[in-house]
Amino acid sequence: MTQSQHPYGDQPQQPHGQQPFAHPAQNFGQGSGPQQPAAYGYHPVTGLPYSHKTKLAAGLLSIFFGYFGAGRFYAGHTGLGFAMLIVNIVLTVVSLGMWLFVAWIWPVIDGIVLLAGEPKDKNGLPLRQQRSRRIPRKWLCDRRLPRGVHGRPVG
Repeated sequence: MTQSQHPYGDQPQQPHGQQPFAHPAQNFGQGSGPQQPAAYGYHPVTGLPYSHKTKLAAGLLSIFFGYFGAGRFYAGHTGLGFAMLIVNIVLTVVSLGMWLFVAWIWPVIDGIVLLAGEPKDKNGLPLRQQRSRRIPRKWLCDRRLPRGVHGRPVG
């Protein structure tokens, strides 16, 4: 066999001068260009930036005002928000108010799902966790003890 011969014969050419298909390099969740800094950080698994909306606000709105679809409207899911609103209003009117005793179940479950799950906003970005506002340690431990003559605490 010589160098010019291919071991499997002539290779078929691509029609119309097309290049053969090759998989492009993929950066999952990172985008194709230089990454802009996210205001609230990035999700550790997907690498997507966090939304400016919080899970706590969406969950509490759903629990307390879920009859009107408020939690879903806040998260940007207007279709589901309208569905909750229309279903609850129609069933309340049709059942002559008896639905009000049952209508709280869907919003409470939806609020728990928003609080415990990994909800996303209308753009597909994960809702961020509410950060606890901790009191700086120096404020907790900075007790002003009375000082003696030589600068040492008294007592």
